[in-house]
Amino acid sequence: MKAKEIKNSVYDKLVSLNYSRKENDLESVNSLNWFDLDPELKDVILTFPDRHVAFDVDLMDIEDLDREQQFYIFVSQGKVYLVDTQGYNYPRYIVELEGFDDGIDYDGESELIDRGTGITRIADQEVFENCIANLCHDLSEEGFHKKDALIFLQALLDHKFDCVVESRKYLFQQQ
Repeated sequence: MKAKEIKNSVYDKLVSLNYSRKENDLESVNSLNWFDLDPELKDVILTFPDRHVAFDVDLMDIEDLDREQQFYIFVSQGKVYLVDTQGYNYPRYIVELEGFDDGIDYDGESELIDRGTGITRIADQEVFENCIANLCHDLSEEGFHKKDALIFLQALLDHKFDCVVESRKYLFQQQ
């Protein structure tokens, strides 16, 4: 969502967050708790394009952001940051969103995720991550918002999962 599409009351809240200004590294930025934000503000933040950045990148070297976009989500090493460019092409203002939850309720499933990740081979994990990265890039290029892309990817994964389980009747029979 571009800045001009955001309601004035939400925009005012967005620009008044506790941002750090012109930081060079992610270690130095201010933070705020995602759960302290009101739901309307969270919904708008979830529509912003996201970008993976290296943790050690010099933020002032990022000079290719769309001036029309104004707000971005940066992701690095499992942490999420809200960026306000104020119309510039670099991350002029940035704040870490501690406890960020993009709407997926894991409900204590982290142990299952750890177990599942542990049994996948490294090569398989890299192929999977590359596949998802390419899909996300293509969806973004096609104008999908983050939330819509997540819904599409979840539906695609559900369908492929059902196909595999159906074709291999012995899977998951003990449960």
